Amino acid sequence: MRPVRTAAAVMVVAALAAASACGGGESGGSGDPGRTVDLADFTPGPPKGWDANGFSVDASSLRCAGAATNPTRGITDTSVKVGGLAVITSPATSSMAGIDVGAKVRFQRANAAGGVAGRTIDFVGVKDDALDPARNGQQAHALVEQDQVFAVVPVATVFSNFLDVFCAQRVPFFGWGIGGGFCDTANGFGITGCLLPDRPKVDATTWGLMVTSVLGPVEQAKTKAVAVIGLDTDASRAGVDAVARGVRLAGIPVSYDKSPIPLSGLNDATAIVGDIMTSNKGGPPDLVIFPGDFESTTKVTEALKANGYKGDTINAVGYDPRLTSLDALDGAHTLLQFAVPEADTPAIRQLKADFAQYAPDQPLTLPAMAGYWSADMFVAALTATGRDLTADSFLKKLNSGDFSYYVQDTVAESRWPLNHATSPPCFAMAQLSQHQYQVATKLTCGSLVPLASAPSSTPTG
Repeated sequence: MRPVRTAAAVMVVAALAAASACGGGESGGSGDPGRTVDLADFTPGPPKGWDANGFSVDASSLRCAGAATNPTRGITDTSVKVGGLAVITSPATSSMAGIDVGAKVRFQRANAAGGVAGRTIDFVGVKDDALDPARNGQQAHALVEQDQVFAVVPVATVFSNFLDVFCAQRVPFFGWGIGGGFCDTANGFGITGCLLPDRPKVDATTWGLMVTSVLGPVEQAKTKAVAVIGLDTDASRAGVDAVARGVRLAGIPVSYDKSPIPLSGLNDATAIVGDIMTSNKGGPPDLVIFPGDFESTTKVTEALKANGYKGDTINAVGYDPRLTSLDALDGAHTLLQFAVPEADTPAIRQLKADFAQYAPDQPLTLPAMAGYWSADMFVAALTATGRDLTADSFLKKLNSGDFSYYVQDTVAESRWPLNHATSPPCFAMAQLSQHQYQVATKLTCGSLVPLASAPSSTPTG
């Protein structure tokens, strides 16, 4: 079986890192913990009610705020029209295939229950930008000007050319925020908030919590070392820097933080593995984190094991029910932004039942689940707005300060308009063990931390 790559992985992981650490800050593999925060901030908390530490967002200051040019587009007395935009196919890298199926499944359940506030959801499908920025903009225009959609759900693309039309016409959009279009825009709502802010406004304790969930409590983890390795791209370097910054906030040493893997692929991992295996005062680190794509992650993981590495690993591309037979990832932890099917929450049981009924042949991949939860968030937003629906009334309600989206123990709470500017400080982890996925860390949250300048040091990667 050919291994399945999960998503547009370079950008997804860079987004995860930016979400969790909220800033590119310091870099350097000296092991110096740099800026740290109170250890009490690294106490795991529930996925609802996390501490924002006074951080807030004024919706009127965001991009794309203001009145819609056509506030009733896509709305009739009996239906509301919706379409999506995502990387469904890509000749160069992995895709979000399945996200369209997940959204359709959730909309089918909503319609079977009679719709929302007296309207069924007329889902016209998901347009494919094929990882092409120009096509991204063209497809966005087609959704608004030809299909006449009220909202775009789901959106999952690394490009933000769609903002040209979504912003100008105040089109609401919901999805998995793997691109910058979900940040600082009044009409963009990510199931995981804003993952890639241009100018981070707040730190978070998320990466420290992730590391301690693997290495043990903070005081114990501070005696160990972490390596972070990424691709040779600006996005991946930002992700590596952000992960390292988040780990150092907990006072945990980072012995290696470099981005040496060519985007074209890694032919020989010998030099990279040798560098990692001697980064911790001549010895190996205790944990290696991979903000990279599927192929480079598996290749370096295999090479580390072949060179005697006995520590732990965390990646963001290793969860897929079609990967359980892959020996290279056995024992690896996969970082997630929502609960996986193994969590067996009430909402997960409902999700499984919905897929069994409406899309029995669709594997429960991360993109498929992201599509489902994006659609679920949109249904929640329609419900909150009620029968008096226009683009203006919809966005006014969502940005009023009293709208939040939370699925019990399954999707962490996001609050609006706050999460237009940052991500909820939350995560879950799965571990592949003996060809079966297990819940390594249930969905949990840390806290936001006021942003402060970290000491500068010499970059190493």
